Amino acid sequence: MIRLHPALLLGGLAALLGLVGVTVLAFRGLTGFDDAQLDFRLLSDPYTLQILRFSLWQALISALISIAIAWPLARILYRLKPVGTKRFQQLCLLAFVMPTLVIITGVMVLLGPQGALRWLFSEEWKLFGLSGILIAHVYLNAPLAVRILLQRYQALPQGSERLASQLKLSLYRRFMLLEWPHIRPVLLALSLLIFILCFNSFAVVLALGGGPASTTFELAIYQALKYQFNLSEALTLAWMQFAIAGLLFAVSGLFGRVNWLGSSRTHGEWQPELSLLHRFYGWAAYLIAWAALVAPIFALLSEVNLDKLESMELLELGYSLLRSITLALSATLLALLLALLLLPLQVNPILSWISTHHLVAPAMVLSSGIYIWLLSSGALRTWGLSWLVLINGLLVLPFLLSQLRPSAINYQQQYNQLVLSLKLSLVTQISVYLAYLYRPLVSAFALGLLLALGDVSVFALFGRYDEPTLPWLIYRYAGSYRLEEASVASTLLLLVSIGLVLLLERNRTNTQES
Repeated sequence: MIRLHPALLLGGLAALLGLVGVTVLAFRGLTGFDDAQLDFRLLSDPYTLQILRFSLWQALISALISIAIAWPLARILYRLKPVGTKRFQQLCLLAFVMPTLVIITGVMVLLGPQGALRWLFSEEWKLFGLSGILIAHVYLNAPLAVRILLQRYQALPQGSERLASQLKLSLYRRFMLLEWPHIRPVLLALSLLIFILCFNSFAVVLALGGGPASTTFELAIYQALKYQFNLSEALTLAWMQFAIAGLLFAVSGLFGRVNWLGSSRTHGEWQPELSLLHRFYGWAAYLIAWAALVAPIFALLSEVNLDKLESMELLELGYSLLRSITLALSATLLALLLALLLLPLQVNPILSWISTHHLVAPAMVLSSGIYIWLLSSGALRTWGLSWLVLINGLLVLPFLLSQLRPSAINYQQQYNQLVLSLKLSLVTQISVYLAYLYRPLVSAFALGLLLALGDVSVFALFGRYDEPTLPWLIYRYAGSYRLEEASVASTLLLLVSIGLVLLLERNRTNTQES
């Protein structure tokens, strides 16, 4: 345990109790109030079963397609080592962490009824529904899979690579003896991670669902609370989703953690001998991947019409951006404070799991419990905005802890005993600790701001629609087919996201080099 000072350990325990307290309140809300109770009849209701089937089916197909694309591409990048691989990985990170509504707007511009690539599909094909959901999910998750699998390939022992080359092993034997044992554990964990992300998806299904046949648990809970005000249905669906998501996370824990923010590593100058045909196919796949990743972004930028700014409500656009940044900044700073307090407890596996247990409860489930609890206490209007910030902070907290944990452990191993032996004051100890964590803190700040900036699901319940954030404004524009306005707003959010990704990558790289 990182023993900076007894006061800091007490602070960590107090923060931990606070996290548990929020979860208890959410569960208190999920027990219902007044006449709203669990309705077990919904478990056999045809519509509920349709939601269950579609949620599982779209998540399964999305995960399989993402892995089917990412695995061969990661292998090509590892063996071919083409020019621009580092930039490609940064683009993969951007595609995964940028606000979902930005990607959705680009996909709508590209493949919508008047889209530039609409001619590739038949007249009967529709973007809205399962097709659009799969396209958006694959775009968001395949780059993540490429990044993780490439890191795994780059960790292959170079001595084994050279030995396999000297023995002239066939492609099949090389794959079975060298690659498959190394890739298999990560492949299973990664597949399950993408399945969970797609199962808990909200913004993609909200914007591209297209009707009751394409409804998932998150969307059904939102509709039951905000439109039908059927609290019993919302409670039942929330408990169903929590049970399934909790089981999935428990199973994913058996395969270990997936380090999706790790950096690329190089091992010497070993380069496999590839035939001209293999190089041709490799470069073709690499260039197609580049084109697929940048196409929605270029489509989005091409739709921006500066003349449209004259007819847009620029004041609303500016206020939406300011509101988004303010809420995201508040949530991120809160998450950073909690992360610093909780870091000394991370070496204990049980306390570490409790610190990140909000990963188990999907955002809509946690939000629903708090929303219903606030309704029952009559405090929704007064405290709704505060809870919006708090829940967003708790949802990004596990990602910040994973970003800060390695540096905190290094501090413990290298400097903690020295600092304690010098009997420095609490303020001085904190100063030394924060100075050591400066670059990781900047990276964690950029990551948290990126994730909180794109929030849709929490705002959908707690936000005021007459005072939208920028993502919600984009959804409102895109939902009414005002794609030019949606493109302008999305481009604004995209530029902020690019700046934060560059800040995240630069500080993370400098931290690893130092």
